[in-house]
Amino acid sequence: MSEPVLPLEITHLVKEFSTKRALNDFNLTLAQGEIAALLGPNGAGKTTLIGCLLGFLSADAGQIRLFGEDVNSLTPQVRNRIGFVPQTLTGFTWFRVGELLTYLAGYRSADTPQDDRWLEWAALDPTARIKSLSGGERQRLAIVLALRFRPDLIVLDEPVASLDPQARHDFMRLLPEYAHQHGATVLISSHIISDLENICDRFVIMRRGQMVLDVSEAVLQGQVRHLSALPRPEWGVHVLAPAEDGGVWVSGWQPGLDDAALGQGVAVQQPDVETLFLALSR
Repeated sequence: MSEPVLPLEITHLVKEFSTKRALNDFNLTLAQGEIAALLGPNGAGKTTLIGCLLGFLSADAGQIRLFGEDVNSLTPQVRNRIGFVPQTLTGFTWFRVGELLTYLAGYRSADTPQDDRWLEWAALDPTARIKSLSGGERQRLAIVLALRFRPDLIVLDEPVASLDPQARHDFMRLLPEYAHQHGATVLISSHIISDLENICDRFVIMRRGQMVLDVSEAVLQGQVRHLSALPRPEWGVHVLAPAEDGGVWVSGWQPGLDDAALGQGVAVQQPDVETLFLALSR
């Protein structure tokens, strides 16, 4: 039996701007149905990575494959399986909302399946000029344009930053619902970590163009811990980063180590993504 074709494979990716290396030997693979958070401080390389994997930027080394095809030579069939939500929608300002939806739908075959939940959620006036929309309304339109035709790979760059609390709440409920229903793969970059903790089953943390942690939600909760002091060598765990309170973050934790830590007077705490992210981003 042949191996399934992966929605996203990034291998040894390098991207340089003048004297700055924005991506340095970056590797990432996503399987069908995964919802992955892409985290990192400003300047970590997240937007550059997204630009490369969508073909907006050319990498200096390495390779990106989407559904088995090189990103630089995607067929129309694969392009139509990808949805991208930018942080800000630009262009098309002379269109009315309904006109733009009709115009872009013309590039699809008449039998292309649609998902109407996004139009219902956006609740936009089809007669409104795009130039007259608020920032939040334009972002809702960007989400509709990206997700209306049921993409199999969804890439989102700060998709909810300009949404009001109710729209943001509803979108973060609908996105995993959609992904689970259609088996879609999601890569979402956002600084609102509390939103991502609730929907993502994988967390990728970047710093200075490199990956510093790639961990599933199950491993995060099962094997990552905050310790009040350095671990003993015989515990066999890996120190990830110092903690702000003088303790450390470790990976490779096993349930049997709780008693050993207690015997050494070392307090053990479950992780939360935001505190771990802050420690790894320093």
